Amino acid sequence: MPKYLVTVSGEIPLRSPRTRPRFYRVLVENIRDAVERNGGRLLESKVLEAKILLETDVDVEEAIARVFGVHKVGRVLEYVFRDLPDLANWVQEHARESVKGRKFAVRVKRSGEHSFTSLDVAREVGAVLKPYSAGVDLENPDVVVDLEVRGDKAFLYLDSRMGPGGIPIGVEGSALVLFSGGFDSPVAAWLIAKRGVKVDFLHFIMGSTQSTYYAFQVAKALASNWLYGYKPRFILVDFRDVIAEISRRTKWSFRQVVLRALMYIASTRLASKLGYDAVVTGEAIGQASSQTLRNLSAIERAAGASMMILRPLLGYDKDEIIALSRKIGLYDYSSKVTETCAIAPLRVETGASLDEVREELSKIDLTIIDKALSDYKVVSVLEASPDEAIPRSDVEIDFIPEDAVIIDARSESERRNNPIEKAIPIEEVNVKNLPRDKVLIFICETGGKSYLLAKTLREEGFRAYSFKGGARNYCKLRG
Repeated sequence: MPKYLVTVSGEIPLRSPRTRPRFYRVLVENIRDAVERNGGRLLESKVLEAKILLETDVDVEEAIARVFGVHKVGRVLEYVFRDLPDLANWVQEHARESVKGRKFAVRVKRSGEHSFTSLDVAREVGAVLKPYSAGVDLENPDVVVDLEVRGDKAFLYLDSRMGPGGIPIGVEGSALVLFSGGFDSPVAAWLIAKRGVKVDFLHFIMGSTQSTYYAFQVAKALASNWLYGYKPRFILVDFRDVIAEISRRTKWSFRQVVLRALMYIASTRLASKLGYDAVVTGEAIGQASSQTLRNLSAIERAAGASMMILRPLLGYDKDEIIALSRKIGLYDYSSKVTETCAIAPLRVETGASLDEVREELSKIDLTIIDKALSDYKVVSVLEASPDEAIPRSDVEIDFIPEDAVIIDARSESERRNNPIEKAIPIEEVNVKNLPRDKVLIFICETGGKSYLLAKTLREEGFRAYSFKGGARNYCKLRG
C-alpha cells in the first residue's frame, strides 16, 4: 500500500496548542476527501509533529499535492532501524538502482535523540551508495537521495511534489464569490480558499446563457481539483431584468458603475441571508474603467455594503492573474467564458464621487433586486452537469452545450441546402427513445417551430431547448 509523508504548511505548527489540533484534524479530513474523490481510501493517518504519515490503497500523490495546508508530499518507504549501519544498508538496498551510473547527493532531515548527526547519516549512506554511482556531487547532482529520520524510523522518499501551502479549507469560515468564470474571479476564489475559507460561487446571469454554462465548467474544474473537504455550491441569480432597468434609467457613463453597486447590494444581501462571512470579488485596481480606486471606494459606500468585501487581486496586474490561472489549471476553461457585464463599454466614468453614484443609484427601484434574489437557484458543483446551470425558464438558447442532442426540425430541402453537422432529422426521432439525461436542442429555419417543439417536450419532462434565431443564426455563428 502506498505511504506518504506530508510536510504541512509552515504556519500550522506555529498555531497555539489549543488551535493546532483542529487544523491538523481538518487537514486530515480534507486529505481524506481528496483521496476518496480520486478513487481511493485513506487507510491510516498519523501526525508526527510537522508531518503527517498517510497510507492509502491506491496512488493519490497528485491529489494530496492539491490540498491546501500541504507544503510537500512524498511517497515513502518506512523502516525501523537498529543503528546507523543498519539504516545505511537499508537505504543502499532501495536506492542503489536510482544512483547507478549517476552523480548523486544525500539529503537528510533528522528529529529525535540519536548518537549520530544528520551529517553522519549522509556520509554513511553516501559511502555505501558511491560504488554504484558515478560519484558524489553535492552542488548539481543528477539524483538526490532524500531521507528523513524520526526517532527509530527512517523514511526514504521515492518521489515528491510541492503542495500549494496555505491553511486547510474550513478553518476560516465561508465566503460567497462573485463568479463570472473569467480569469479573475476563479483566481480570487482560489486565493481565498488557500486561506482556509470555504468558497461558494454566485453567478449573475446577465445575457447569453453560454457564459453561464462555461462559468459552471470553470467552477467545476476549480472545485474538483482544489476545493476539498466540502461540496461547493453554484448559486445563480438572473440579473437580466436588472441590466435592462439600468439601461433605461441611468446615464450611459454610469451604467457600469451602477451595475457594480447593484451587484454589491445583491451579493451582500444574499450572503447575509445564507450565513456567509464575507463576499469575494475579482476586482483589481485600475484593471477596468469601473475599477479605479476612486470608483471602488464610492461604489462600496454608496451600496452600503452590510458585509466585508474581500478583493484578493487588488494588487495584481492582468499578466500575474493569467499566470496564476495557468498554474492552477483553469486557463483553458476560463478562456471559453465571454464576459457579459460590459453594458456601457465606452465613456465609463472613472472618477465617480459618492454623491454621483448615490444619485444614479437612486434612479433604480431596489425592489428589482429583491425580485431577482427571490428566485435564486442552487446547484451542486461536484454533482451537477454544466447544462443544469442553464435557467430552465429559458426555452431559447444561443449555443450548443457539449454532448447535446441536436434535432433538425427543418424540411428535407432546407436540410439539404444547409446541413447541420451531427443533427438528427426530426422524421427519424422517436420520442420514446430520446435520452432524458441529455440536453435536446431543436433547430428549425427561424426558431418558431423549434420553440413549440421544445415547450412540448418540456411538458413531458425532457431538458429541451430551441436554438435562438433558428438555422439561419446557427449557420451565421458557425461561419
